Amino acid sequence: MSDWLSLAVSLTNTRDQSDLTSTFVNEIEASLGVSRAWVMFPSAQGRSLSVTQDGNTFEWKVDDFTHPFAHVLQSASPMLLDPSKLNYWLENDDFVALMSARKRGENVLIMPLPPGVKKVKAILMLTGPSSVLSQLLADKQWQKLCEIYINQSQMVAELGKEHRQISALSSSIAEIRRDEKKREKAYELKSVLIGESSPMQKMRDKVVTAAQSLLNVLVCGDTGTGKELVARAVHELSDRRTKPFVAINCAAIPDTLLESELFGHVKGAFSGADRAKSGLLLDADGGTLFLDEIGDMPLSLQAKLLRVLETRSFRPVGGSQEINVDFRLVAATHVALPARVEQGEFRRDLYYRLNQFPILVPSLVERLEDIPELSRHFIAEYNARSGVNIAGLRYAALDLLNRHAFQGNVRELRNLIEYGCAVTASDEEILPAALNERLNEQPEFNMTGALASNDDVVTDSYIGVDLSNIDNLKNAVQDFEVNVIRSRLTVFDGDRTKAAESLGLPKRTLAHKCLKMEID
Repeated sequence: MSDWLSLAVSLTNTRDQSDLTSTFVNEIEASLGVSRAWVMFPSAQGRSLSVTQDGNTFEWKVDDFTHPFAHVLQSASPMLLDPSKLNYWLENDDFVALMSARKRGENVLIMPLPPGVKKVKAILMLTGPSSVLSQLLADKQWQKLCEIYINQSQMVAELGKEHRQISALSSSIAEIRRDEKKREKAYELKSVLIGESSPMQKMRDKVVTAAQSLLNVLVCGDTGTGKELVARAVHELSDRRTKPFVAINCAAIPDTLLESELFGHVKGAFSGADRAKSGLLLDADGGTLFLDEIGDMPLSLQAKLLRVLETRSFRPVGGSQEINVDFRLVAATHVALPARVEQGEFRRDLYYRLNQFPILVPSLVERLEDIPELSRHFIAEYNARSGVNIAGLRYAALDLLNRHAFQGNVRELRNLIEYGCAVTASDEEILPAALNERLNEQPEFNMTGALASNDDVVTDSYIGVDLSNIDNLKNAVQDFEVNVIRSRLTVFDGDRTKAAESLGLPKRTLAHKCLKMEID
């Protein structure tokens, strides 16, 4: 080879294993007068050799002596095979198939790399005229070039191994940092999603993970567990935190208005639409849309919501133009959506679209150990809001709370604590007596939702209405209705589902009345 020095320089400047071997093989085939050249490296376990030819991969075990490569590896000596000697190796099908690529009458040279070294690191195989291959065996420059190639190959392999180690180390460091960041964010949530119980810690971790993903989130849990707090936490920890968080209660708005609230409408779309309205989908553009009580969404609207989630576009009521929108959807429900799906009351495809990242909010009875911390938090909030200094909760009162069923969950606990604060003097602790009255006033209901017999429940049939001073029947009836609803919500610690059942009303109707009458 006349320009072997230039090739040697080219080889030493190559840092990619594939490019290095390609340069070496191509130069051999172009300059030495050989027709084909292959380089084979032992596998990572050192048990086999392989080579690819015309898209086909051939493999040989190093301890299978039906092919000549095993003999060269064992003896560390080259082997020159003429056509007659090749006939001894017809037993190995892969070797015969590879040899079909050589020209008729050509010899085969199989060399260990590096030459003259007992520890073989690779095998070079050449096909060509006998005269050319014989001369290579005695050419010192050729052997030196082979040595340069295999040394460079080993160096590139070591560099690759070092690079992979560095990459693995960098990935480990990045993962540690992500875990640290996740723990920091989970710690920040302690002031919002309060509690050190195992269920709460696991839930906070899930909230952080959900916030960092792009998946739709479905928050499930009983009434009063704090599902909206979870939804807001997902938003605040996400990349969308600087954009709007738009919330809507699907159960609080009548079916006829819910579509307009979500999608907006154009002017004149229906009677009373005297001006255009953007809708909550557009309001949430770039941010997060929170659909509370998604299980109460009408089937007709479910189909339209599914299309929005699939196309990220919508059409306002009465409109003809599609509007593109980018929002993160977080939905919440206290009902078992799979059961609703089986009953045909909720779309299966929408359920799977919503349930990409489920988060289950534990009920209070599942984390009773959090009651002391929650109570301190609610007392501190009451003190700050009312300008008083309730000293805390007497141990006996805390024990009373620990033995309560808390069907209303955290919301019921908040109501109890705030009531206890209201009847407790500043600088004093809440005593059991302050809570007993509320804990013992819960009425029993039968399966139909009617009030059972209880002398302590509603003794005046005309709650809050002075019959002797009525001068406007319509207002008196409305006041009576407001007082009845408020009384019943108080009985059930704000649980609208139970209050609606006890009044013989659909939940959606009660929610609409509360919204219209401004009943908290």
